[in-house]
Parts: sequence; structure tokens; C-alpha cells
Amino acid sequence: MAKVEASKSMTFQVHDAGGQAYNVLLCVQEHTANGTLVLTPEAGTPQQYMLTRMQKGRHGKTLRCYTGAATVTLTIEEGYTPPRLHLVARVFFPVLDATYTLSKTEQERLVAWLHALRLHELS
Repeated sequence: MAKVEASKSMTFQVHDAGGQAYNVLLCVQEHTANGTLVLTPEAGTPQQYMLTRMQKGRHGKTLRCYTGAATVTLTIEEGYTPPRLHLVARVFFPVLDATYTLSKTEQERLVAWLHALRLHELS
């Protein structure tokens, strides 16, 4: 019988520039490098994105993947107080460029979680 690996998931909260809170669920299947990103506004409908060909940065601060035709890069920017999560989606040019803030504790948890994932590293 083939061994089936479970998804690894993490939840955390971010805030947009207007102060709106979002609950984030990030699920990763390491063996296929695929996953799901679910953004749920505090008062709204969840938005779900299927992620493919996931790769991570060497120090757990970057995650690059694809959703449809877009290349998506999530970057944790630690040089700010509070830390930022920068999300950019590009087709040939940026179609989404958003920055969210997260708590220092959430940032540290996310970096450690991304660093521990068994995904190919970005070159």
C-alpha cells in the first residue's frame, strides 16, 4: 500500500493597511509541492487559492508558487515594526501587490514553519 503524506498547515492573522483583520490558512503537501491559501476577512467570505510548484527561501522568509498563470511571492519583511508580509502576484507585470502586518510572534512562527517545510529551495 502506498504511503500518503498528510498536509502541513498553519493559521495566523494579518492586517491590511486599513486595519482589516484576515485569518490566513496555509496548507502544504510537501511531497507534491502543492497547497492552498485561504484568506478570510474578519467580516467576509473566505477566498481560496490553489498553489502549485511551491519553493521556499533558504531562511524561511520567502515562499514562491504559482496560482493559475500567476507567479506568487510571499515575503516576510522583518525590518519593520510590526513585521510585514508582502504578497506579489505577477503574470507579466504585478496584478496584485499587497502588504499586510503581523505580530512579531506570528512572524516568528511563520518563519520557523516555512523553514521546516521539506520543499525545494529557491536558487
